Amino acid sequence: MRRSRFHGGLSAVVFTGVLLALISLSIKTVAGDLAFVLLASVAVVVYIFHRLFPGGEFFTIALANFIGIYASIFVLFVEGNFKAVTPMVQAWGFVMPLAAFVGGAWWKRHTIRAIVLTDVLRPGRRFDRVLLWLLPVFAIGALTFLTPSHGITRMAVTELFFLAMAAISLIVLFVSRDIAIFLLDTGLLFEGFFQAAAKLVVPAFAFLTFYSLLVIVFASLYTILDRFTDPPNFLIDGRPRDITFPESLYFSLVTLSTVGYGDIQPHTGFSRLIAAGEILLGILLLLFGFSAIISHRSDRRGD
Repeated sequence: MRRSRFHGGLSAVVFTGVLLALISLSIKTVAGDLAFVLLASVAVVVYIFHRLFPGGEFFTIALANFIGIYASIFVLFVEGNFKAVTPMVQAWGFVMPLAAFVGGAWWKRHTIRAIVLTDVLRPGRRFDRVLLWLLPVFAIGALTFLTPSHGITRMAVTELFFLAMAAISLIVLFVSRDIAIFLLDTGLLFEGFFQAAAKLVVPAFAFLTFYSLLVIVFASLYTILDRFTDPPNFLIDGRPRDITFPESLYFSLVTLSTVGYGDIQPHTGFSRLIAAGEILLGILLLLFGFSAIISHRSDRRGD
């Protein structure tokens, strides 16, 4: 039992650590100090909550993913309003609400532990409670957009940044119980979704197998058409030339899915006719494929 709890907490840390690493690498304003704090805070906060509330595996996973969402919003918040703030100050600001949540959870640990260990979805509507702590947090973030972009010193920007993060932290401190309930309900819904999805693995795999078969068949037709006819049947990046098999695979995939980016276009009547046929087959395959998957689930439920 203890081992499964450990693996549940570890998987939450690893999964969200990877998510935060992607966030850190993808945003230019995230320097080394903030990137380190993003990753370290996951391990620290999730470990503390796993120790405070052992057994709440899905709560821990929801918490870890919630930190990932918070990190994304925080970086957008900093990029939009506080680019002048140094990375070290950004790191401290990022930690403040997390520390407030940990402190609030410790303060109300007995109440939260009773909630977490039940592993039961709370009945009734919780949307109003969520809004009670989300609205003021977003209101504080929205008010920072009123900060003038010119004529303000870096010190003033830093002070405003700390003031905003301190106000958010104070809200988080007093609503830690409601956040814990929200995270638990989210984790339980997440668990139910994956349990339902696990039952659809076989029919979904069969659907994707047939889908890929159609992609390959039509890709072969496009390549053969260009190989044995003249002139070229496709415009590729605006120029007519023979299509290669990798390009035809790509074109077949986007055509079957009815995406059509426009970088490869059928240029002759015959190629357009084949592409139109693939589009129709793609629509029919989606309709009958999803119907078959749902029917399979209903049959399994009846068994």
